[in-house]
Amino acid sequence: MADPSGYRIPPPPVHVPVAQWIARHESVEIGGLLISGGMIYVGQSLPGNSGRTDPALIDPRKSVDFGSDYATPVNFYWSSYADALPQQRGAYLRWLADGRSSPDADIAYVFAFFYGLERRVLIDAENHRAIDAEIPQIIKELTRLHKHYGGKSGLFSRHCMSLLEVLQLASNPERLYLQPIPDLRPEDGMPLHLRVALGQACRDKTLLTVDMAWAWVRYDPALILRTAASRCPEEFESLFRLMYRRLHGDGIALVSTSHKLCLPYSPASPGLKDGAGRKVALADIPDLTIASVPQQTLQKLIDVCSAELDAYSRFIEHRPDRRATLDAWVLLPYLLWPEKAKQTLCYVTASLGETVLVMSVNELARHFGASDGIGKDSLRALAAALLAQQIAMEPDILSMVGNAALTERVALYRVVASDEAGDGAPFYDTALLSLELLIAMAQSEGVYSDHKWPLCQAQITTWRQLTPHQQRRLMARLILLQPVALSSFKRRIAALPLTARDACADCIITMVGAPATRQEIAVLEKVCTLLGVEHEKMYSQVHAAATAHPPANGSSVSSGGFVLDLARIAALQKDSQQVATLLGDIFQEEATPEVALPPLDSHGGLPGLDPMHAAFSRHLLSRVSWQRSELEPIARDAGVMLDGALERLNEACFDAFDMPCTEGDDPIDINPDILERLAQ
Repeated sequence: MADPSGYRIPPPPVHVPVAQWIARHESVEIGGLLISGGMIYVGQSLPGNSGRTDPALIDPRKSVDFGSDYATPVNFYWSSYADALPQQRGAYLRWLADGRSSPDADIAYVFAFFYGLERRVLIDAENHRAIDAEIPQIIKELTRLHKHYGGKSGLFSRHCMSLLEVLQLASNPERLYLQPIPDLRPEDGMPLHLRVALGQACRDKTLLTVDMAWAWVRYDPALILRTAASRCPEEFESLFRLMYRRLHGDGIALVSTSHKLCLPYSPASPGLKDGAGRKVALADIPDLTIASVPQQTLQKLIDVCSAELDAYSRFIEHRPDRRATLDAWVLLPYLLWPEKAKQTLCYVTASLGETVLVMSVNELARHFGASDGIGKDSLRALAAALLAQQIAMEPDILSMVGNAALTERVALYRVVASDEAGDGAPFYDTALLSLELLIAMAQSEGVYSDHKWPLCQAQITTWRQLTPHQQRRLMARLILLQPVALSSFKRRIAALPLTARDACADCIITMVGAPATRQEIAVLEKVCTLLGVEHEKMYSQVHAAATAHPPANGSSVSSGGFVLDLARIAALQKDSQQVATLLGDIFQEEATPEVALPPLDSHGGLPGLDPMHAAFSRHLLSRVSWQRSELEPIARDAGVMLDGALERLNEACFDAFDMPCTEGDDPIDINPDILERLAQ
């Protein structure tokens, strides 16, 4: 057994003073220098997160050299007070003693002091709730430091503002959602201020207001903004706010989540790295950034607004100088129209009522603020915007395809959404062609009188194949119809099936009415020839129309077109022998005997023309097809107007050969049958 005297008694442990936090109202002397204002750690032991001494600790045992100025740059990263050179420790203490305000101080000394503030609020305050009373003082000090040194270092500015925000939000200010949302710093995620405001709104069961919703859209990187949002941000925000209020009223209800909000913070101090102090929990505030329902609702609205602005966005990309013109804003949704344009639309709507408003395209453009006219694309956009407000335009420019010419006049009329439903487009085309042929008949012989117009309107109402919307559309189109030569219909008629041609003939005979004059019968013969309808059938229908009551009572409508009630007509014929005899006399007088073809006149042109038109016809018949631009100077040289001359030539050909001379408007084709007849 060993001698007990061989054991040594261990020495007593050496006491190392633990660092103390010097409060703001306290002073401390270090190295013979009195430092007032506190807010620093002084002592011999203050372990950091890594186990090493915290860089914020000022160890009074370390040597200090006051010969260096704190304006002298520090050329290495300040890891801790203990590792600094004596000259640097002395410069740091002098900066503290001088009030921590000199603009010349190197930013390394500011960071060394900032490390202590971080530790106090992230470590000490977590373990000792009494330290919460110091938070307002620390917030005030951070604000002062940022004022003096935020512009000196961007890195310091970011760290200082981040800590300030965490402290301000951790103090849980009441109802941030009722306060204006400030311009927040762009971050990798949603700004902390907004997250707290949303969480408080959810906790308090408050609706997501439009201001909060827009802030969410603006700052949440999980929400995807389309090109239109970045290209026209003001219009996008305005439309988003308007549509949000329209769809959701006062706001969306927020559903709470089980996840509570924690404010993340990335420390600048090396002693607090590796996760320590990175989360600051807030009491009973849900984290809505993980809630999918509000985000999905907002994303859908973002996509809708982007789609509504897409056409406008693409326009201003190429024509930014036209941003305030009709060409641009007519592409906007009606909600974003200028107030004057909205007032104009209200005036147009009030003026319509049950009537039709007819004006030139340029006049319409002037009403909406375009003094220099309007292009086809803009007119199409305006027509779409008006239709969205239940005002339709005729001709229907929205249905035009290709390079259709821009119309000179338009008719505006009211529509109802329910009127858009229903079939009947094929018969609409037949009815429209019938009206156009009727107007052409009136022009060709001058036999149409004003009292026939009400008959046309009354007839439109009897076409039950048309929806109410199509009837109103046809009424509007009737006002716009202008007489053209019968020959111009040849191509359109040739493309029609036989049933459609028969339907056109039925419509025209019905609209001519009874009794028909001799001149009207003569024109009907020409039209039926164009339609390929036998004259005997026409005579029979005219006879039936003359002996029947008005169309509304004496006719019916089927899917095949306008069909007379034959039984009704047969009964009426017995009581209408006098009218039938009169019509028979008309037919007999109008019968055209076969005659020899008239020869060419002495001028070598078409027969029956004056010298000027004959001279023009010789030029015209020298080729089989012309561009309109080629014929205009020829007509001027001949002393005639082109459209009037073409119409006169077509009339001469109808009189001589029962066929038109030309076809089409541009190009203008010569009827090959005419050339063949003239060559005989």
